[in-house]
Amino acid sequence: MTLTAEIIAIGSELLTPRFKDTNSLYLTEQLNAIGIPVVMKAIAGDDENYLEQAVRGSLARTPILITIGGLGPTEDDITRKVVARVLQRQLVLNDDVLARLQRRFRARGVEMPANNARQALVPVGAEILENNNGTAPGLLMTSEENHVILLPGPPSELKPMFETSCIPRLREMA
Repeated sequence: MTLTAEIIAIGSELLTPRFKDTNSLYLTEQLNAIGIPVVMKAIAGDDENYLEQAVRGSLARTPILITIGGLGPTEDDITRKVVARVLQRQLVLNDDVLARLQRRFRARGVEMPANNARQALVPVGAEILENNNGTAPGLLMTSEENHVILLPGPPSELKPMFETSCIPRLREMA
């Protein structure tokens, strides 16, 4: 069986003509280079129902799902919550991630806004992918038949995280 991947880019802004989804092009190039074809890409707005349908469909078809975006601190950043629900995993506050976020803000001389604590909610059993270039950690989860990778949306965060934390594992799987 060929190992394949799907990509879901998340954010209502990506459904407007003002923003282009360059991240999925980058990920497709990287995945193809290690022998993992991308068989489908989708863009989902900041809507839990549509995102849940997209995630469920992808997991039914493909062993690897990579999501882009929706990991920020605002109400419309729904990726972590929706994927946890689909995988039937509880979200729990991770003290290490919370401490890392607080240190990051302190280093900039500002108090961490309370809503940034949302970024420390981690599905049970998820591996945390450290983000050295922003506040949203990535997440890697494995279920019985799927590998799910949640990456932040800004390219300056996504690219180094993918290259450092994901490519070596995916190359091994391929």
